[in-house]
Amino acid sequence: MSANARHPAPLHPDVAAVLDGLDASDGPVESARVLPPEAYMSAAFYEFEMAAVYMRSWLCIGRAQQIPAPGDYMALTLADEPILVVRGSDGEIRALSAVCRHRGHTLKEECTGNTRTFTCPYHRWTYDLAGEFVGAPHMGQTASLAELKRTEALPQLKVELWYGFIFANFDPTAKPLAPTMTKLEPYMAGYDLDNMVTVEPEITTKALPWNWKMLLENYIEPYHTQFVHPIIHDFAPSTGVEFDPWRGPDDNVIVRYVPFLERDGSLTENGWAAPALFPIIEGLSEKQRNRVGFGMVPPNMNIIFMPDMLCYGLVFPQGPTSLKVGGGLFTAGGWCMPKSTVALPDFHARANRMMEGSRQLGEQDTTVNLAMQRSKYSRFAPRGRFSYLEETLAQFNRWLAVRYRAEARRRNYPLPSAAQAAE
Repeated sequence: MSANARHPAPLHPDVAAVLDGLDASDGPVESARVLPPEAYMSAAFYEFEMAAVYMRSWLCIGRAQQIPAPGDYMALTLADEPILVVRGSDGEIRALSAVCRHRGHTLKEECTGNTRTFTCPYHRWTYDLAGEFVGAPHMGQTASLAELKRTEALPQLKVELWYGFIFANFDPTAKPLAPTMTKLEPYMAGYDLDNMVTVEPEITTKALPWNWKMLLENYIEPYHTQFVHPIIHDFAPSTGVEFDPWRGPDDNVIVRYVPFLERDGSLTENGWAAPALFPIIEGLSEKQRNRVGFGMVPPNMNIIFMPDMLCYGLVFPQGPTSLKVGGGLFTAGGWCMPKSTVALPDFHARANRMMEGSRQLGEQDTTVNLAMQRSKYSRFAPRGRFSYLEETLAQFNRWLAVRYRAEARRRNYPLPSAAQAAE
């Protein structure tokens, strides 16, 4: 028995509460229950969760079209880590730590641009587009340039492109992304993303005051739509929803679709309605023209498949009860559209009409999310049963449980015997 096994790391009560409750959360929709309330508001559990989930999952950063030329970059923050996403002089896309190797000043605050090098504003340490150390003033008396070049490169994240989406992973041992995404392949058919235009997502300037999981849960389940979104969601009735089943621990996609009442509908100023505001994408099947698909690539991406566009949103946790979002149904952009659509003379007018419908949906969801966050502090906060219309929530719980248990084992935290036997 190892020393760590004899002396396990201290287990915070909030983390213990969630781990002890996983057996009830992790299962088919018929038996699964809501996660313990600590999972939505505890600072201690948030720290555990960021290590378990965000530091070991594929995180969508954006589209390769956003950095088309050598030297183009995006500076952003993922799970409190400043990173640079840059297209190198060799055309490769890399994700680099944005923390200078000298004293730790951030090389770039959140922004986009084009550059030949990244220079720290504090002491002028400089790195090339591949993150290699280039030079630093007044360092020759304490270290040779050759030594600094050998030891002071910016750490790199693993990067994978999927249909032009850039994904990064902090875990150097992470398995490839693409094999875990096969469930989305039928939905991607007909969307020629390489020849579409990406309208970049706007990121909320103010953080939203609820837990990041709450936003994804509300987005992916159809049970609430007829009650929270009456009239503006009736065109896509939740009772017609179809779910793709859970495929096991390596499944990285949660997806459902809802049929329209009429062909060629989409999001309009009146909510979901027909006709669509933009031209229908050529090459979509009849099935795709009669439905809307809602996909999620946890922990930070959602995708909406519409007859006139593909829409995606990104989630950026800021704390246990705080997050920022970009695109999707909360902010403008995150749209992939044919070039001919974006070239329409009245494109912006049509987009503004669509965003009116998005605003109405977003305001209604905001009311629900705020109330749900408040309820997690109640002594009577429930661990409720799911409806069959919340199949996607049971799947999300299972996805999370795999990662929570893996992190517990890495920290040598005790797990219930049933959970250890199950895996």
